[in-house]
Amino acid sequence: MKTIAKYDSNCDAPTTPVRHRSTAAFTLIELMTVVAIIAILAGVAMPGVASAVRQAQMNAAMQNAKQLSTGLRSYASDYDGIFPGSVDLVTEEEYSNSNDAFRSLLPDYIDTERIFAVPGSSWGPRADGRMDDESERLEAGENHWAYIAGLTTSSRSDWPLIVDGTNGSGTYTRRAGDKGGCWEGRKAVVIRVGGSAETVPLVGDDEERYLPRFGYPEQNALELDAYMGENVKLLEPAE
Repeated sequence: MKTIAKYDSNCDAPTTPVRHRSTAAFTLIELMTVVAIIAILAGVAMPGVASAVRQAQMNAAMQNAKQLSTGLRSYASDYDGIFPGSVDLVTEEEYSNSNDAFRSLLPDYIDTERIFAVPGSSWGPRADGRMDDESERLEAGENHWAYIAGLTTSSRSDWPLIVDGTNGSGTYTRRAGDKGGCWEGRKAVVIRVGGSAETVPLVGDDEERYLPRFGYPEQNALELDAYMGENVKLLEPAE
């Protein structure tokens, strides 16, 4: 005889265990690892970013220098091949800086002050663009290019004509933020008498980097008396 089990309706039905969802949390070690990885990636990326910015600035400076060179050559074509000299043709006063020489290009040969800027230069702020009054043209700090005055279109084509401003004495420095340290003493933007534009690697020690003379790398190309003659003068930007 079979025994039939009776179901007790008052008995609680078996319940399924409830699983509580745990909240995930980073440990201190995990957070420190993430921070370290981010720091490493930033350290790897920053030199590349800085290099790209420097190259973009150098390209912009090169384009400005080419326009300045075009203005100088246009001036020379009207003055028997003579570039602006180191003396004012009207007052016969000797120029003390490249701003004075470059003013002779405004506004007939160059119609903007903007091209006289070298991005990142410590020689002064970007030009304000005011040229209506002659006294407002290329005020101190608005030009960042050094200029070799006294040359002609028949001078040696490999001689420098325009260079980005040095430290004030014809040399450069590795200290970014100082005059002559625009490209951290690595290179200089140069426009030659023949019209070619290039970035030239600088040489020498950290405190006195110099632009090597074409074909004579042991000589400073901006020590002009050694090979250009007495009537040629290096004019730095006005401070």
